[in-house]
Amino acid sequence: WIRSHRDLPLKLNQWCNVVRWEFKNPTPFLRTREFLWQEGHTAHATRTAAEEEAVTALEMYRRCYADLLAVPVVMGNKTESEKFGGADYSLTVEAFIAGSGRAIQAATSHHLGQTFAKMFDIAFEDEAGERQNVWQNSWGMTTRSIGVAIMVHGDDQGLVLPPRVAPAQVVLVP
Repeated sequence: WIRSHRDLPLKLNQWCNVVRWEFKNPTPFLRTREFLWQEGHTAHATRTAAEEEAVTALEMYRRCYADLLAVPVVMGNKTESEKFGGADYSLTVEAFIAGSGRAIQAATSHHLGQTFAKMFDIAFEDEAGERQNVWQNSWGMTTRSIGVAIMVHGDDQGLVLPPRVAPAQVVLVP
């Protein structure tokens, strides 16, 4: 797919079902054996372009939570021990769940650097005719977003979804 600098940036988006084999402690919508995952993968000619795209992806997720789901989130960096394996660094969007008093990872964006490009020989010919490794990112969000919205907007009295998600509000009276 990538041969020349003219092929960059390469931006791929996919939706797929993921199955956890190391599964324990299920929580509906938050931690399930199988979930739907939206993920993006990008390849760039320069580190700067890749890093800018990693932030752009995270900002997209932040806007989804804030503007669509009406869930306040905080953008930040994962610690060295929390970052994606092989990544130079990982960025995160975290939501606060008042009911538990804890934060929950809402989405991530990983700047992979050239780690996987070197491992899998993903290279291109630059404008000077020199062979270079690409700079890569990976980012994703899952159906956990539904669980986060329910935990933020629901309680023992019921659930009120934000108008951009549920423009028609319904009240059920038992």
